[in-house]
Amino acid sequence: MQIKEMQLGKTIEIHVDREGYHYRFVSKVEAVSSNSVAVSRIAAKNRSFRFEEEDNITLIYRSGERMWKWEYVKGGLARIDGIAVHTFSSQAEGTIYNRRESFRVPIGERCPMRRIVKEEGENGEIIENEIGFEAIVSDLSVTGAGLYTNELLELKTEIIFDIPTYDGMLTCRGTIVRSGEVYDKPFRHFYGCMFTVVKRGLERYLVERQRKMLQKQRGG
Repeated sequence: MQIKEMQLGKTIEIHVDREGYHYRFVSKVEAVSSNSVAVSRIAAKNRSFRFEEEDNITLIYRSGERMWKWEYVKGGLARIDGIAVHTFSSQAEGTIYNRRESFRVPIGERCPMRRIVKEEGENGEIIENEIGFEAIVSDLSVTGAGLYTNELLELKTEIIFDIPTYDGMLTCRGTIVRSGEVYDKPFRHFYGCMFTVVKRGLERYLVERQRKMLQKQRGG
């Protein structure tokens, strides 16, 4: 698939690897040309996100039943009819992408979590407060996690939690994207969380954990 085939108004994911962290943004296609796409401005606390030359940027876009991926694209800021947008360019065609390629590792461990509650400050700035709750991390991948809890969470709720790894605590931040009721567990709810910010060390931790699980299954 070529970038120019993207449809206006469709959502697009932007993944950024920077200095040991992985960021995930979701935006909307505003305009396309032969080798570039403009998306709605990505901002935090009313400030535009600035992409750096060293960033490793990947675009993920769904067309029908398939998902497509563009790697190593270049990002920047521009204006269309006076409105700020982010732009991404690539000379390559998109390749088919399967999110399930991110293998999930069963965890089954209790983990303190925090729910993010945002409010506007006196000067219009966004203030984030954290409310703690208990959960069990059911499974984990580089893109997200499944968790059980008694906490009632709405879709799009932002959560943050720390995973103890061999290299210290690893902080993950994500958004609730699916939910379900549970009847055979100590907790009442199951949630699926898609990560928005996570340290790159998570992939190394999952590979090592999976390796040890396979060793144990094989008796050594």
